[in-house]
Amino acid sequence: MQCITDAPRRSQNANLFCLNTVMEDKDMKLITPEYAEVLAWEHANTPGKWGQTARMYVSTIVKHSAEETDWLDYGAGSGGLNQAVQELYPNTYTITEYEPSRPDTVAPDPKPYVACIDVLEHIEPGLLHNVLKDLARVTVNRGYFTISCRKAAKILKDGRNAHLIVENHQWWKDVMSQYFTILEEEYEPSDMNFRIVVSPKELNFV
Repeated sequence: MQCITDAPRRSQNANLFCLNTVMEDKDMKLITPEYAEVLAWEHANTPGKWGQTARMYVSTIVKHSAEETDWLDYGAGSGGLNQAVQELYPNTYTITEYEPSRPDTVAPDPKPYVACIDVLEHIEPGLLHNVLKDLARVTVNRGYFTISCRKAAKILKDGRNAHLIVENHQWWKDVMSQYFTILEEEYEPSDMNFRIVVSPKELNFV
């Protein structure tokens, strides 16, 4: 099934139409209950240590927003990005947080600008493409995504490395290119982090 829009910049209504077609595809599971429970435990028992990485990227995230002021933080953790942005740029940006491990989480609406900071390596491998479809659904105009390409120092309470997917940046580029047009890319060898600026493709795969 394909969802195609004609305008160079997709409207939120167009994205909502894509959402309807996507949700027909096996209800688009994004996380298993078992993993959501593990992440919720980690957030509760390691306060301030999860969802804080985005603080390091605030100036870069702002730069790549292209003056969009309505943002989505996809995989917000404990909300470090929103906190840092409000401290540095008060009353400038509205940031909606989506964090699937939170018990009150709901599917986010599409937003003009989406930040997804060191999130995708934490996704369950069997659900990665579902998550990328959803990430494409919510990215209306532009996104800034970072992906770690190494093992984490953190071990989850179930014994797994916190980075469930460990692949090189070329692998990630090939995967991400299925869902987004990559406008800029950077790979930092010192911390094995892949950073991309994207726009949504006119063709959404579902």
